[in-house]
Amino acid sequence: MNVDSPVFLFDQGIPGFENLRQFIFLEIEGNIPMRLMKSLEDQHISLLVVSPFFIYPEYEWELSEPVKQELLIKTEADVEVWSIVTLPAEPSQATLNLLAPLVLNRNEKVGKQLILHDSTYSSRAPLIRA
Repeated sequence: MNVDSPVFLFDQGIPGFENLRQFIFLEIEGNIPMRLMKSLEDQHISLLVVSPFFIYPEYEWELSEPVKQELLIKTEADVEVWSIVTLPAEPSQATLNLLAPLVLNRNEKVGKQLILHDSTYSSRAPLIRA
């Protein structure tokens, strides 16, 4: 594990892991837009995340003012967005969660999993597009 990786604080944890607040995002070998989101409080918890824009370039939604304030976001350059990947036994059936993106402020090292209410995005969008 790269101890030089910055620690991101998720004040409210993430759904399903509300008790975990500190995560690092480790790069994965190869030139792919994925990271391993690893809990510092429970070494057994790691989530594979991907840049949703790499697979769904048309993916967009508005970041609300309250969330910008909560995450201390001043400019678009502060923001990183990741989607959690679900890997079933059959890798070709892998999905990513577009309905609940992870939003990070890369400068302040804080993050939040947003739920996009009133959205047509799926929590099980295909990782491999047809």
